[in-house]
Amino acid sequence: MGIAPLLGLGTIAGLHGALYGAYKDSPHESFLLRRFTREVAFALTAAIALPMALPGVNHQSAFTVYLGLFALTRIVTEFWKLFVRVEPQSDFRIPTQMHWVVGVVHNPIIRLLFGIGFLASIYGCYAAFRLIPSWMPNWLHGLLVGLGIGTAEAIAGGYKDGTIEGFSWFKFFKSPIFGSIGGVIASGHTADPAFLLLATIGSMRMFLELLFKMLVRDYAPGKFRAITGPFVEWYTHRRHFVVPYAFTWLVYLVLCSHPNW
Repeated sequence: MGIAPLLGLGTIAGLHGALYGAYKDSPHESFLLRRFTREVAFALTAAIALPMALPGVNHQSAFTVYLGLFALTRIVTEFWKLFVRVEPQSDFRIPTQMHWVVGVVHNPIIRLLFGIGFLASIYGCYAAFRLIPSWMPNWLHGLLVGLGIGTAEAIAGGYKDGTIEGFSWFKFFKSPIFGSIGGVIASGHTADPAFLLLATIGSMRMFLELLFKMLVRDYAPGKFRAITGPFVEWYTHRRHFVVPYAFTWLVYLVLCSHPNW
């Protein structure tokens, strides 16, 4: 796969995350162009770096690469928000920066150490998944990878949000369930351990965001203190994000149905 297709897939993957974020957050903080373009920039950077980090990208389908780039974009974005970015926390019910038992962690070195631990945990999951016996059928392999990474995400999310709004078994099981579904889907397109994990994360995040946030009527992100955002005009304007967001899903469906592309 050449650099042009990689950049094209990276652009669409970045737009998927940017459009979703703009749709859900714009009524609460208005439309922020810098955050919209940040997602696309992260995705394009991942597209450029991917062949150097994982040379096996040349043997992957466009579907796998698309999901892998989206997953990498989400990982980088979460790392940036939780462990690097500094912003006032007064408007948030659930902190957007890393928080510990005693509150938000402000020390940049400690935050960075937590961030390294975050990345190490993802690599640890990857190393554990490589121990899955090779004789297992692909779908079962994908199911186990999805169940594992989904459970890891559920534990992290249960700590991050549960310590503020209470623990919910319903929310906890969403990630393992949709991680398993994503893993089975990804297993039909790749057997490479790294790309299987990334594609699983990508599908899991896309399904969770669509079904439990985008399609939920009057959904309000739990991180904000108010259910109704102050920028009420964006409840109307944000409809313009829906069509291009739907296009990124169309790309998902078309690429999924053509594993040889």
